[in-house]
Amino acid sequence: MVTVHLLRHGQTAWNIERRFLGRTDVDLDTVGEAQVAGLRAVFPQVGAVYSSPLRRAWRTAQAVGAPIATAGLVEMDMGVLEGLSGADALAQHADLLVAFRADPSAVVIPAGETMGQVAERMLGTWNAIVAGRAGSDAPIAIVSHQMAMSALLCRLTGSPLSDYKHFTQRNTAWTTLAVDPSAASGPAGVRVVAQDQAPHLPTG
Repeated sequence: MVTVHLLRHGQTAWNIERRFLGRTDVDLDTVGEAQVAGLRAVFPQVGAVYSSPLRRAWRTAQAVGAPIATAGLVEMDMGVLEGLSGADALAQHADLLVAFRADPSAVVIPAGETMGQVAERMLGTWNAIVAGRAGSDAPIAIVSHQMAMSALLCRLTGSPLSDYKHFTQRNTAWTTLAVDPSAASGPAGVRVVAQDQAPHLPTG
């Protein structure tokens, strides 16, 4: 079995403003920088780090190793919702937002991705990463984004995409998986060991 840690990037201003944040390359805010600084002391040692190239993920990945840029790990493309607050999205795209909040797995966002497309992209990237680690049992880290990792975890555990909220992680928290490389792309080969781990973050 190989240990894989799925790590979410540090906080950005858009996270706090609750804007739809997909492919826009927003950097960490001051709190995010502090989260990443704390992460260095508590994150497990790994043999390799694969990261989304977006700055918020890349800067987080640099705290835990020497990252390998992996384009398939970018966040879900939010299309016409990108950058909008919840209130603005409701005013401009009410039907779309209501459907998205109820179950994003079935919603087509104009100029963006569906949750299913994100899941297949992330699963293909996962398979390539695991295959590339053949012969090594060193733990690895994958640094990505909330929606993208939730879609991946739904696929890996055999859960419907509508269950994506079950895999929510705080900024700079990680989920640990035990992976059987011979069956790594589905529930037979993946066991969730722990979710939303973040001993460096304030509690309460």
